[in-house]
Amino acid sequence: MTSAKKVEIRVFSARACAAPLEEAAKLFETRTGVRVLIDVCSRHCAKAVAEEAVGDTGGDDFLQEIAEAGVHDLAIGGAEYLLDDGEVRGIVQKGQRRSIASRCSAIITPAGNPANIRKIADLARPGVRVAISMLDCLKGIWEDITVRLGLFDEIRKNITYRANGCIAIVEAVAAGMVDAGFGWSAFGHLEKGRIEIVELPPEQQICRGTGIGLLKFAKQPDAARRFMDFLTTDEARGCYRRYGWITPKSGAKK
Repeated sequence: MTSAKKVEIRVFSARACAAPLEEAAKLFETRTGVRVLIDVCSRHCAKAVAEEAVGDTGGDDFLQEIAEAGVHDLAIGGAEYLLDDGEVRGIVQKGQRRSIASRCSAIITPAGNPANIRKIADLARPGVRVAISMLDCLKGIWEDITVRLGLFDEIRKNITYRANGCIAIVEAVAAGMVDAGFGWSAFGHLEKGRIEIVELPPEQQICRGTGIGLLKFAKQPDAARRFMDFLTTDEARGCYRRYGWITPKSGAKK
């Protein structure tokens, strides 16, 4: 007599969100026996290269890759607005989402912080080279921060690199192509030894959520919902805290 086939669910994840997800997925499989297969986005903007955005960045789309594959049960994005877009476009099922954790904005610099960047105002100094991201989780974050501080014009003049996504901005900073970039405090694990994180005071931080949504082509919706629920438990969120995410239990950093 053959044994029943093991239940499998497939999750599509943004690259910078994969590390804590992989840890949580192992815990879930141990607890439930449900196998979690994780596919990390393969767009060229997610490759570990410093790539500057050129032309129409909208064509290299997180949701487009999910829709073209059409095989995943769940998707995790680095910002909740991506799942909002997914609902509008009929890729993410309405009302079938969970918020897992969030990341707070920070300045990232090359190792050693050669330009001595200590605060947002330092990005307005003459000659400082600043990087911003044009895609996904970090899109527009520099504006949200600098407008509130009255430094929008000064820092905009220093933007010399418009990166094609969060991995590209980390690589550009690590390679010393810029003096600093706008990123997340949770980026420290991406390039250990090559970048430094300059955390911002709480009143200057912008936080964005990392959420998971059930997709319209889900083949295992019940098991997928169980995994979504598991990711909201303190045990699973502990995986995210270890990588610098903020969770409802841990609260905002002081």
